[in-house]
Amino acid sequence: MERLGSSRTEQARLVERAKVVLGRQAGERNDQIAARMKLQANTVVMWRKRFMEGGIAALHDRARSGKPPIYDASDLRDRIRKQLELTPPEGLSSWDGRTLAQALGVSDDAIWRILRKEGIQLRRMRSWCVSTDPEFAAKAADG
Repeated sequence: MERLGSSRTEQARLVERAKVVLGRQAGERNDQIAARMKLQANTVVMWRKRFMEGGIAALHDRARSGKPPIYDASDLRDRIRKQLELTPPEGLSSWDGRTLAQALGVSDDAIWRILRKEGIQLRRMRSWCVSTDPEFAAKAADG
């Protein structure tokens, strides 16, 4: 807890919550902690209570509600990978985000979100040159 409370690399809100708990463990009252840390007293009470109920894990943010995803990420990822294996539309040498989105019937943003997450860079696709020389293997081994 002390390491978390003095961390310079953890999220600031997590460090703040750890300091609240450490202040209470040091014997400070809630109002003293709130004044020292410039927080509301009910915020101090809330983090102390959550720590008592769930330990350090309870100091992390809870999942928040939000708009449900439109596309199933794993299904879309598989569909993108299959589409990238196909030849691009006529007139294009490689796939781009817009044509990929059109081919799959999804938004550009959804495509780019998956590509970034997977580390796929469309303009940096690697390919291999295949030699038509029948003695290529022997020459490459000598070389």
